[in-house]
Amino acid sequence: MSSMASLSRAVSGLRTSQMGLNVTGHNLTNVKTPGYVRQQVLQHETFYTTIGRNGNNNPFSIGSGVDITEIRQIRDSFLDRNYRTEIGGYQFYNVKQSVISEVESILGEINGESLSEVMTNFWRQTNKLATAPDGLEERQAFIQSASVFIDKVNHIAKQLNEYQFDLNTQVKDTVDTINSLAVKIRDLNEEIAKYEINGDHANDLRDQRNLLLDELAGLIDIQYSEDATGRVHVKAEGHTLVYGQFVNKMQLVQTQAKSPFVKPVWEDTGEDVIKMNTQITTGAQNDLGKLKGLLLARGEAAANYKTKDEEITLNDNKSIEDEGNYYLIPKIQKEFDTLIHSIVTTINNILAPYNEATLEKDPAAPMGQDFAKTQHTELFSRKNVERYDASGKYIEEDPSDPDTLYSAGNLVINPALLNDGGYNLLPLSQSGYAGDDSVVQKILSAWDEERTQIGNHHKLNFQDYYAEFVTRIGIEGNEAAQRTQDKQTVVNYVDNQRSSMSGVSLDEEMSNLLKYQHAYNASARVVNVLDSMIDTIVNRMGVVGR
Repeated sequence: MSSMASLSRAVSGLRTSQMGLNVTGHNLTNVKTPGYVRQQVLQHETFYTTIGRNGNNNPFSIGSGVDITEIRQIRDSFLDRNYRTEIGGYQFYNVKQSVISEVESILGEINGESLSEVMTNFWRQTNKLATAPDGLEERQAFIQSASVFIDKVNHIAKQLNEYQFDLNTQVKDTVDTINSLAVKIRDLNEEIAKYEINGDHANDLRDQRNLLLDELAGLIDIQYSEDATGRVHVKAEGHTLVYGQFVNKMQLVQTQAKSPFVKPVWEDTGEDVIKMNTQITTGAQNDLGKLKGLLLARGEAAANYKTKDEEITLNDNKSIEDEGNYYLIPKIQKEFDTLIHSIVTTINNILAPYNEATLEKDPAAPMGQDFAKTQHTELFSRKNVERYDASGKYIEEDPSDPDTLYSAGNLVINPALLNDGGYNLLPLSQSGYAGDDSVVQKILSAWDEERTQIGNHHKLNFQDYYAEFVTRIGIEGNEAAQRTQDKQTVVNYVDNQRSSMSGVSLDEEMSNLLKYQHAYNASARVVNVLDSMIDTIVNRMGVVGR
């Protein structure tokens, strides 16, 4: 019995050493597998048998061998949670940085011809026109510079609009990814529970699930917990996303009636996934996830100079100037269009004035009364709406009809001025005498007048307004870039800590390989010795007995 017990102890050593070799080999095989966490064999002594006592009544015990406690993953759940929080913040500010970088590229302030240069050239041509208001070349150059200005303005407006649609596409793709990740996590939950309920280890499946949770945390703010069966329950933005075999997917609906943009809502309740009615800041700890960053950047609709502040703010009780309380692209569109509308209408109203008292406040007044003052040729026209109706009345701008707005993207140079000899239609003289520059001087005076307000600043002239507009975007971009870099630093630090603990070290695994190999060889030699002993007892003693 003693020999057989010893053999059992040696076999247990063989078994545990073999498992150690298998796990070590598995670690080495997956050294470059993304998300893989190294595994470790934990061993424990089995029960002891008391065979007697010494003079002090202390027991003499013999162990029964060694057994495997578990095959565990070297993972720190605290570091995992920390990483998933930080990656969410990084993705949020990375979206903002990318958006502002794209806006700066669209404005051409970093590379290419900027709007500031175009505006300066238009102002210079206006000054030249003042020296010879009746000059053919001066008039043509003035119209040409105005045309370049409008082309640039429309191009910027078009690109901003297209980029807003691109962000909308990114919102759709991100929602699809979140839904897909939720389904994969649910499926892995079931596989893990199936294996582990029988006492098996599903560490590789757990690695896959943790990798999915890492990815999901970058897209949306998540909270999660694991139950006794090994299943992970996930909430996103405080709402159930994965629970048991249930996946609560997101659906896409229009942000507003007739809007081309979409927002995610929960399939089970129809509630908004991201509630955009609260200021989003670091202090509030709600600046997490790519999806929220995209929605905050894109907004719910395109904006123009007529857009009210409360339409592009999250919390109407706070200012549009407060950090994280406004939709980024719509705010930029509104501020940009405010400048363009002011420039265009100011110049038009000098060239083609109309009497507001007659045409707006007193529609019953005789139309001919101010006809001579109103029926002039404008420089900037709306694409599909004339300046005057058939009776000669000015067609007002209507916020409900975008075609009536003197708004970026809806502007052209008056086609009449582009026809042969059209430059002669420019109403640049009030006296009718050659060389009269009074109208041009009014344009130059209005250009330098502080008449347009941006944010909480006092009113600025056109050139200063645009400079302030670009500066504000640049400052916001620098802040976003700094926060992105800070978040990236923290993410890398936490990830390095995880890797130092959970990553596979070739040196360490080779050391373990040698350790388990020697342990296996030692157990094998014990087995060989016991085999010889048993062979001697059974066979040779049998021969002596005969």
